Formats: sequence, structure tokens, C-alpha cells
Amino acid sequence: MCGRFAFFQEIEPLIEDLGAVDLADPHLRQRWNIPPTAPIYVVTESVDQASGEVQRALRVARWGLLPPFAKDESFSSRTFNARRETLAEKPSFRGSLGRYRAIVPMDGYYEWVRDPQGKRKQPYWIAPADGSPLYMAALVSWWKGAGDHAGPAASPDGEFLLSATIITREATGDLAQIHHRTPVMLRREAVNDWLDPRLDDRRAAQAWILDDAHLLHDAALAPREVDPAVGKVGNEGPELLAGPQRLL
Repeated sequence: MCGRFAFFQEIEPLIEDLGAVDLADPHLRQRWNIPPTAPIYVVTESVDQASGEVQRALRVARWGLLPPFAKDESFSSRTFNARRETLAEKPSFRGSLGRYRAIVPMDGYYEWVRDPQGKRKQPYWIAPADGSPLYMAALVSWWKGAGDHAGPAASPDGEFLLSATIITREATGDLAQIHHRTPVMLRREAVNDWLDPRLDDRRAAQAWILDDAHLLHDAALAPREVDPAVGKVGNEGPELLAGPQRLL
């Protein structure tokens, strides 16, 4: 799964690499401990109805997808992850699968492993060994609700709120020793195909995301133990990535 992650890279190189228009205004600060329901960056593609041109954009969304039938924002606390195996069937996600796909850029994410005695959990930081960004497959939804939304994820007129979910899969190899689920991390070369609005059939999109050929290889990742302080949402800063203090 993915229930906590970090984003502290510079925005400009990311935008340049992805060829995206920057619509994330105001920008979010660097964060090392992002929880569900927080504002996050997403990258989307859409077709301009007037010109017919495809626009790729960096936006801000609420982490936790709000489908049209959600009654209030609290719904997003249980939809921050979506299993790739059932995207086309789940009512919360199937409407976005064919029309509103996205990626969530990040520097890395956290998972917790309980010790053999079950008394404590050790957090792990999972990120590429070379420091390159991760591109997580995601879905987004423009939620109207009662309207009059505020904050960085709201549309300029406040009528809609952009929300997102990160797609997960069954973990394999070394990652499975940490947690049985892991985010769907796309190879940089696969990002264009996932975002392409011409992939507008949800069954075809489901088949695409189930193909492991699009995934970043696990060997590119370097999981390591980090400070247990990351377990408290209020804790922030690069020191969270330091190794845990151990008594000799």
C-alpha cells in the first residue's frame, strides 16, 4: 500500500522533464511526511475542448479520491489507495479509469514492519537508489459536492475539488518482505501511455495497468530503515530519513 510519502524535489526540473504546464498555484512546500487527505501534486492529461490539443498539467489534488456520489470530503479517508486488480469494477474508481488517469510524483514512500514480538513497528523508506523521482500510477476525480471549495485542490471558481488515489499491486520479491502491497511505480517511458487520453476505454486501461512490463523494476529501489518519528504525522523534515538510533 502507500499511506505516507515524501515530496521534496524541485518543481522546475520535474515540469521540464514531463513537458507539463504548471497549474499548481500556489505551490506546496517540501514535505517529508505526507498523509492521506493532504494536498499532493498530480500530473494529468486532458483534451482542450476548444482547440482539440492535449494538455499535460501539474496540479494539486486532495489525496483520497472523491467519486461523484461521495456525500462529503470524509469519504476520501478510505480511498487514498486503489487495487489495480479491481479498478474497472469498483464504483469509486471505474469512472475515472477511462477518463481521469494521472501520476503522482514523489521522492519515496514509507512502509512499516512489525518486529517478531509484535511490540513495535520499524518504518522503511523506499526510494530509487539513484535518487531519481518515482511516478506512481493514479486516478483523479473532479468532485462537486456542495461546491464553494477552497484551498489549492479547488478549481478557480470553487465549484469543484480535484482528488486522487494511488494505485497499488501485490508486492513481489524483497518488497513483499516489507508489505504485501506496493504502489504501482511506472517506468518513465510508460508515463506517456498511461496519461494518454486516447486510452479512453476502462477495460483497455485495466488491461494496461495489469501488465507488469510498464513497472519500474524492483531492483531500482533501495529500501532502508529510518527514524520511527515518521510514524507521527505532525513530525516533518529531512531528519526523518535518518537511520534509527540504536543502543549498542
